[in-house]
Amino acid sequence: MNDRLNLFIERIDKLTPLHSPKYGKMNVHQMLCHCTDFYRLVLGEKKLEDRPTLSVKEVFILAKERKTVPASKSMDQVLGKGTPPSTFENDIALLKEKLAAFLNLDHEHDFPPHFYFGKLEPQKWIEVSDYHLNHHLKQFGV
Repeated sequence: MNDRLNLFIERIDKLTPLHSPKYGKMNVHQMLCHCTDFYRLVLGEKKLEDRPTLSVKEVFILAKERKTVPASKSMDQVLGKGTPPSTFENDIALLKEKLAAFLNLDHEHDFPPHFYFGKLEPQKWIEVSDYHLNHHLKQFGV
């Protein structure tokens, strides 16, 4: 887990408030909070209030085409529904803290159902996490 954590932290540390998105509507600060909310959800610190609007098949089609998969409205930074940004430095530190906490979870952790995929095994949660965070770091060129 340390290699995975270190690789992501190296990329996260390259972000600055001046980074612009290559795609999508979030700015870099909103993206940090959105990704942190993903880990807050898995850690049981955040709950989703809405239901998916796409089927699993539609999600896979969008992902395969490298298109944006709509987030839960509870985590939609553009709509102002996610955790509001504080300072850039604080939100960088918080993302790294929540990522580390997620990667150190015991496999016996009571993982919540995924918004689109429902019940997932711990290894699948790690794969979804890697995909999600990688997608958003690429969004800002790191």
